[in-house]
Amino acid sequence: MTWNVAPAVRTSRATRVRSSLPHERQGVLVEFRLGRSSSTFFAFCLATGRAFGAAETAIRMWKRTFWVLTLALAVSACRATALAVPALAGTGDVRVLIVHLTPGIQTYVVATVELTNDTSGDFTPDVSRFFLNSTNNERYQGTDSGSSALIGVSNAHRPLKQGDKRDYTVGFRTPDPVITGTISYEP
Repeated sequence: MTWNVAPAVRTSRATRVRSSLPHERQGVLVEFRLGRSSSTFFAFCLATGRAFGAAETAIRMWKRTFWVLTLALAVSACRATALAVPALAGTGDVRVLIVHLTPGIQTYVVATVELTNDTSGDFTPDVSRFFLNSTNNERYQGTDSGSSALIGVSNAHRPLKQGDKRDYTVGFRTPDPVITGTISYEP
């Protein structure tokens, strides 16, 4: 759309509004190109090189980006640092896959273990039947609930057929942050 905004003898309100900019008062031919930026329409003035409406959208976009990055930084800074991974091994039909510690008043050892059914029949495993036996002759029972360290842990509660294997995530509450020992299952 092209407007000749040279002052006219009879000026209407629209002409006065259009010719309110200094460069338009001198009778300059100004061309506006309509475009679309996301959900906002804007006009681009070829004479001034300014996109009307786009600057306001860009400022809002930068503010949102800033707040998202600030929130992400705050969440990552609040996350607790992980302690050293303990030396744990499985015994019998348990194989330890992954182990990590969650520090706090009570340290939780969260382990992902693979249980193999090497019994003579099918059985339904229970997480409370997993035990962590430390080298100091202390014994800790497994759990999969009751702490924020175990949020999102979900284990299967269906029968385990003879000879099959299944992964379980088990938490052990211990006062010792550098525990070593073995994990076993007692049916």
